[in-house]
Amino acid sequence: MRAFLLLTLLLTGCVSQPHEPVPTDVVRINLDTMRPGDHLSAYRLDGELVQGLRFDDIPPGEHELQVRYRYESSARASASGLLGDIQRRSCILAVYYDGFEAGYEYRLVVNQLGWSTVGWLESSSGESLASARVLRCGPGV
Repeated sequence: MRAFLLLTLLLTGCVSQPHEPVPTDVVRINLDTMRPGDHLSAYRLDGELVQGLRFDDIPPGEHELQVRYRYESSARASASGLLGDIQRRSCILAVYYDGFEAGYEYRLVVNQLGWSTVGWLESSSGESLASARVLRCGPGV
């Protein structure tokens, strides 16, 4: 019983971490995917490599964000009509937006549609602000 109570307290502490408000002089970018097993990480900010998996809070204004998106997809049908093994794939996407406002949170969302990859930037209210473009994709990107 004690172990169950301890596990419950630990899990509750992880789930209920308070979300820090965005400081009024910076912009926060959250990264999100539509599928739970996919992985999305920060890659470049205004052409400079990002150290870490997410973007630090950035100054307001115009920015180009680049992200690396990794996912698994079924291989295409073969000549015999059978599907192949699961393929790992990575894509680099970029989104440019010139209206980042201080004190706001934005969300960069990426999704896989078959062999295609799509992405977009959303405001905190869910309004689509800009589309991402795919720079390159492949198994070793």
